[in-house]
Amino acid sequence: MSPNQQVAWRQSTLRITRVHPPYPARYDQHTVHDLPAHDPAAARAVVAALSTVAAVAEELPPVLRRHTGHPRHVDELDHVTVGCWGGVVQISDPAFGEDGLSVNLDAAFEAQVEAHPEARITAVCEMYSAATYGKYLAHVPGQPRLSADGWEEQFVTGDPGRLLRAVGVGPGSGPGAEWLDAGQDAPFLGVEFLDLLACGLHSTWAKESLLVSVFKVTRSEDVRGALDEVWLQG
Repeated sequence: MSPNQQVAWRQSTLRITRVHPPYPARYDQHTVHDLPAHDPAAARAVVAALSTVAAVAEELPPVLRRHTGHPRHVDELDHVTVGCWGGVVQISDPAFGEDGLSVNLDAAFEAQVEAHPEARITAVCEMYSAATYGKYLAHVPGQPRLSADGWEEQFVTGDPGRLLRAVGVGPGSGPGAEWLDAGQDAPFLGVEFLDLLACGLHSTWAKESLLVSVFKVTRSEDVRGALDEVWLQG
């Protein structure tokens, strides 16, 4: 790795969220404070089992979830954060990043679904630079899988409305209604859609106090190669 290499992307969101039953009502900026306290021991077990992690090199001090974000330096590409708040698990890992070629997010998502089929699971890769790339994956128990990805145009496999109906979203004028209206063009899948499946916890709220554990990790050769190819320039 050249010492002059830098992170190529200007911004990103890379996240897998797991919500276990009994599913809570949708959280918002006020009720998010009602979540159970973060469980560091559970977070250690989660990071150790990730397909993108070869080993945990160091556990760093916990931080507020709202203070985590886009990796800006090369060494931050090996930092993984995990939040465990009762029946909710959220993982952020730069190795989930891709530009339409890498499949690290797919593999990590599939591993989560296989290990936790009873949970609602969403995964997102949003990468912003001169152009933008997005991938969205969703699993709702008992329903066909959903995936969407693309650069400027989004290619969707599955039925977004069916997943929303399965989690209790109904027709009308409330959140998610646009995905249930067969008479209009399919809306873009993104933050709002993922929040409906993930009980409002895909979003990060400005004044929330949720803590996450931070881990410095090592990678397998395959994961390292894909990660460097996606992220590095110079």
